[in-house]
Amino acid sequence: MQQPVQQGPAPRPGNPDVVNDWALRLEAAHDATNSGAGRRLAQLAAILGLAFVALYTISFFLLEATPLGRASGQELVDYYADGKNLTLTLAAMVLMPFAGIAFIWFMIALRAAAAASGRPVSRLVGHVHQATGIAFVALLFVATAAFIATPTVIDFAGAEPDPAVARVLPLLGGTVLLFFAMRMAAMFVFTSSSIGLATGLLPKWFAYLGYVVGVALLLAFSVAAWFALLFAAWVLALCILVLWQYRKTAPAA
Repeated sequence: MQQPVQQGPAPRPGNPDVVNDWALRLEAAHDATNSGAGRRLAQLAAILGLAFVALYTISFFLLEATPLGRASGQELVDYYADGKNLTLTLAAMVLMPFAGIAFIWFMIALRAAAAASGRPVSRLVGHVHQATGIAFVALLFVATAAFIATPTVIDFAGAEPDPAVARVLPLLGGTVLLFFAMRMAAMFVFTSSSIGLATGLLPKWFAYLGYVVGVALLLAFSVAAWFALLFAAWVLALCILVLWQYRKTAPAA
């Protein structure tokens, strides 16, 4: 005689939560046949991507004014002796974490919008997409910390600027941003283009353009500002394209 299967304890009832309930409604696009859910997810991803681009670009130009290795010791001391320069650099410290948060939400919303299409996406590509996006944000934070370490010590600890340290730390930040974070950004562009092409989220021409941008970010060696802004420009173009594409199809939905 077959023994009855013992059931485990019933899960404890949860409590309503605004963020969790909102996310569950968005994730319903994976299971429910809701023609507008994928459009809402894509629009959410585009809005979050635009927020990332704005915060990242402002923070980058605030940090880009920091004197680098070619500045003399006196130029470094004079730069940090100016309270306005300290304020602008510390403003980048405040803005950049929000840029990273916006990017993480953008990345997840983009994946959810692609999944809402119902077309299969390789788990390997999906995992690389998520891992490289998180690594990019982590390296972005490390680079920002190196840039703002000296002004933070001066402003909050009242220390005198050390020209040697003030010269090395921004160079470290620039190296992390341009030679490490941009390589992770390249892999994110590759995988985003692959997912967008496979699911129809992105048109073919933009997906192929993404492969070109990814190669440039992966292989180019440059310390110019355009190199750090190339990834932001690609995200900006992707967000505008998604908003335009889904606005065009909104009446049909």
